Amino acid sequence: MDFNIFLLRFGLDPANFTNAVLEPIKTEFGFIYEVEQRTDTRECPACKSHNAFIHNYFFIQINCSENNHQQDILRIRKVRFKCNDCQATFTPKLVGIDRYSHISDMQKHLILSDFLGKLTFTQIAQKYHLSKMRIIQLFDENIKIVPRLAMPRALCIDEIKFSEDLDQNYVCVLTNFDTGEIVDILRNRQMAYLREYFASISPREREVTKVVISDMYEAYDTVSRQYFPKAIHVIDLFHVITQLTNAVNRLRTRAMNNVAAKGSNIYNFMKSHWKLFLCRHSKIPDKFYTCRRTGEIVHYDDMVFKCVKITETLWSGYNILQELFKYGSYANFEDATNFMIRISKRLLDTRDEILASVGQTYHKWRFEIANGLARSQGHRPYSNSIAEVVNNHLKTIIKSAYGYHNFERFRKRALLISSNNKPNRKEP
Repeated sequence: MDFNIFLLRFGLDPANFTNAVLEPIKTEFGFIYEVEQRTDTRECPACKSHNAFIHNYFFIQINCSENNHQQDILRIRKVRFKCNDCQATFTPKLVGIDRYSHISDMQKHLILSDFLGKLTFTQIAQKYHLSKMRIIQLFDENIKIVPRLAMPRALCIDEIKFSEDLDQNYVCVLTNFDTGEIVDILRNRQMAYLREYFASISPREREVTKVVISDMYEAYDTVSRQYFPKAIHVIDLFHVITQLTNAVNRLRTRAMNNVAAKGSNIYNFMKSHWKLFLCRHSKIPDKFYTCRRTGEIVHYDDMVFKCVKITETLWSGYNILQELFKYGSYANFEDATNFMIRISKRLLDTRDEILASVGQTYHKWRFEIANGLARSQGHRPYSNSIAEVVNNHLKTIIKSAYGYHNFERFRKRALLISSNNKPNRKEP
């Protein structure tokens, strides 16, 4: 094996070693390569004298593995000199290997590049045949600060479950709606943390943000009004629809349990095909349901109609939900606002506590919801769908790592991965 090519492959300087034929030693896990440090460089680092003699030799082993299929170890016979003038002992530095380190600079560079990918710390450790704690140590030593991105034109605010600790139970994720990049991650979504964070950003930078997109969490509304007073606050339509679908699902369960004969055709259909009561009517499949008791064959469409007619509240809730699904036909803010006023009034008029609660929520947030419904804001409607995609990626990072306990480490890793895996930019 060529001596120079081998050492250059691992980022080492061949001039530091005695040129010799390399004969790798085969082991159970890979290969061991033995080299010897040159002894002609004898300048004492303490007194700069060249009057030194060889004091002794010692061996060190450097991990040079590049993948998890083979473990390569470089065994170096190093020399220790002793200065005749000042009596100090020293060992010349090896280019490509830090003092007291057991990995090469090249391997360290490869590990740092893997921090930009989606491999967990455990997977990186297995890849380079190191311990997980050593990988975490390298991360903490080399990734000191990962700055946030600048405030975007359209800012999505959402949260994800992080840990059971009170001060970082739900972390707040800020996302750029136009690019899908993570702007920053905050330790907590509570108002005290949000106020401290956004107050530290200059008003001039915050003025760049023209749209704030969030769910119906009071703290996000406060942030929008106090720190982005000139921006449009948009309530994510997914959470708007989820409010009513959850209510209709509760009504379905209540009506199903009130069916006198458990095991009846209606009860069985409502229990096994619950998703059909929460989707658009046009999404009901063109299929037939065979009743177990009677053998009667009924189209899914007719079965859904028969089931929702069991109670007046379920019938009302289902019809209002179907009307809400038609929000796409409202093209401007005025029409969207009137639409939400009509929807909330219909929900309140049912006098059912479940639907009335949703109606009160819709009425309270009617203007912010209308901002999301109106298509005049841009070429595509504003929503937190971009943030939800990012949050799913973050949940995968947390889950695959069996949970992060150090928030700062998680934040830095997430921002690194986000910056390295930028999604395709979409024009607003």
